[in-house]
Amino acid sequence: MPVLLFAAIAFASGDFMLDDQFERTHRRADIFDDGPVVIIAGAQRKTPDAMKAWEQTLRARVPEGTRIFGLSNLKKLPFFVPKSAVRRNLAEQLPTTPVLMDWKGKVYPNLGFPGGAVVSVGVFGASGELRGMVTGEQTETRLTEVLTLLSR
Repeated sequence: MPVLLFAAIAFASGDFMLDDQFERTHRRADIFDDGPVVIIAGAQRKTPDAMKAWEQTLRARVPEGTRIFGLSNLKKLPFFVPKSAVRRNLAEQLPTTPVLMDWKGKVYPNLGFPGGAVVSVGVFGASGELRGMVTGEQTETRLTEVLTLLSR
């Protein structure tokens, strides 16, 4: 019985529900449901610019059926920065890509994203398994790495 309980807790802890910059709610099951997923993530002040560069390049190059999301780890956001300002900035920078707002900073590391990186791109299979991670601003070499992970 303890093993079953542990498995149930581990499975449940993988589920999440986060709002995006437009205040739409996304659950893990909604994101990982029918094809590969690319998540552009970061936790630094320069992240929105780096996300935008990745997003524009990925939209033009990923295989059809690939879903693209952003993920912003906002755990260390200073208390005096209004959440509405963060949402507005992300909505302006990434108007067509949902950016999941991880205010508590729990989903970001659970999905395997490294702390301290300006931007990382995670490639996931349809069921949410991590195929690989590419860290750093968008370059042709890094884009090739992402596309290779998608082709697995």
